[in-house]
Amino acid sequence: MKQLIYGLLLFAFLSCGQTSVNFSKSEILLFENVGFDKEILSDLKKAAAEEFFQLEISEPGYIIDKNGTQSKTEIEKLNGISFKTSENRAYEIILENRVELKSKGYQLFLSESGYESPSTVSVIKSMDKFDILKTQKTDGINFGIENKDVIEKLKVWDKKYGIEILGADYDWVDLTFNTDIIDIAAFAAEVYDFCPDSVDQGVGQISELERIIKEEKRLFLWWD
Repeated sequence: MKQLIYGLLLFAFLSCGQTSVNFSKSEILLFENVGFDKEILSDLKKAAAEEFFQLEISEPGYIIDKNGTQSKTEIEKLNGISFKTSENRAYEIILENRVELKSKGYQLFLSESGYESPSTVSVIKSMDKFDILKTQKTDGINFGIENKDVIEKLKVWDKKYGIEILGADYDWVDLTFNTDIIDIAAFAAEVYDFCPDSVDQGVGQISELERIIKEEKRLFLWWD
């Protein structure tokens, strides 16, 4: 009888450390197609609790019809995966999982901001965070800023302050800084010169941009 009890206790103990993740057939096929390790994505699946689908981008982005309906144009499927969730939950999942996924060769980021509608979180296989910007083809073309210009500028800031890319789409980047920026006013002026809409159609005042950079160590670049 004691052996039976010990056996049941051992089984229960071992089972506690194992939480099964049920990927759908379409998800397993997707992982095979894009070359992703489904075991590495198990924790992300638990957090997301939504169906994974193939990462896609649209170029030049979106069009809005006469009824105000927004739709993507020229959709291109890429070598990555995505899932939908609320924007608040999206950032929670990114902050909770991005370091672990990065250590295993994956980049996790917000790829589409839904605001009041569901947002999209995506994963690409890369050790280079700047591949997020290459994948999303992020630029400020309305200001004559190409994708390579965005990457070049952010690499400069990365060397100075250390940055982490939380999200990016075709015309915006959301990033954080790992270190304090000493001359906030000078840096805010540099940001405004590079991305005027970060203030003009964003926070409204240079002083507010300075506050966010100083207190939150965060920056949202957007070229409308």
